[in-house]
Amino acid sequence: MFDIIIGRLIFRIGYDMIKFIFVEKLVYFLIISTLVGFLSLGGCAKYSEEVQANLIKLKTTKSCLSCDLTGIEIKDLDLKNADLSGSNLTGAHLIRVDLTESNLTNANLTDAILVSAILTGSKLVNTNLSRVKLSYANLNGADISGSALIGATMNSSKIVNSKISNSDMTGANLYNANLTGTKITDETLKDVMLCKTIMPSGQRDNFGCKG
Repeated sequence: MFDIIIGRLIFRIGYDMIKFIFVEKLVYFLIISTLVGFLSLGGCAKYSEEVQANLIKLKTTKSCLSCDLTGIEIKDLDLKNADLSGSNLTGAHLIRVDLTESNLTNANLTDAILVSAILTGSKLVNTNLSRVKLSYANLNGADISGSALIGATMNSSKIVNSKISNSDMTGANLYNANLTGTKITDETLKDVMLCKTIMPSGQRDNFGCKG
């Protein structure tokens, strides 16, 4: 009789332990599943709903006036003749994007990356291009009047027959850039880093080269 009681007690203890472990693992599984589901539904979305909607609009219509496009990341996209006037593109990555003849008037491209972008004939009037990265970009024939290019990186960029008037280029880097035929004053270029830079006259300026 005593053996039976002990056996039942051991069985009960074992059963309770297995049940406890099972329930504990089940709760853990449910918590993880819920968390994963939450993240997949947008709890950790790359863009806000507004930015995502604006990005879709831009890709489908090539027009997004005064839109919030903060931090978008696109590559090799055809945005010829796009209208982005007044839009916020702060910190955007527009790598090798074709913005030929686009309108970026009054847009904010602070800290944006437009490496190897094509901006031929584009309108960048009163545009904030502070600390923008335009290395190897093509800005031939662009109108960059009244814009802020403070600390802009424009090394090896093509800025031929363009217009840069009343713009602030303090601290901009024009290493190996080509400014042939571009309308720009010496005053605008006074605080710009010039090294191996082809000036509007066609002559190369190495004034800022070290060593």
